[in-house]
Amino acid sequence: MSIWGDLLDRLMSVSGGDQDIDQAVAAAFGRPAADFTESAETARGLIRDVLPDWHLHVGFDASGLFPYAALSRNDIHIDAAAPSLPLALLRVLVKTRGILPE
Repeated sequence: MSIWGDLLDRLMSVSGGDQDIDQAVAAAFGRPAADFTESAETARGLIRDVLPDWHLHVGFDASGLFPYAALSRNDIHIDAAAPSLPLALLRVLVKTRGILPE
């Protein structure tokens, strides 16, 4: 499995902040460690830095309970829901990064 698949699996297994995953996110994107899994602002900043030409949309899923994040560019649209907005942001970022060429 790729680094992105492994990281996505880890993100899918948590429901809140996780310092080990924060460190894995930082390492995967070559950034300093930060509270990515707890701070929507920090996770959004990472998306802005890594995918500056992508459009980000956030909201709630059809049930109205869980936040979701969607990234789109041209004809590509990827979304992810999660128990928290920071996790939804990270999930969609990792999903998107996983489909892009290295």
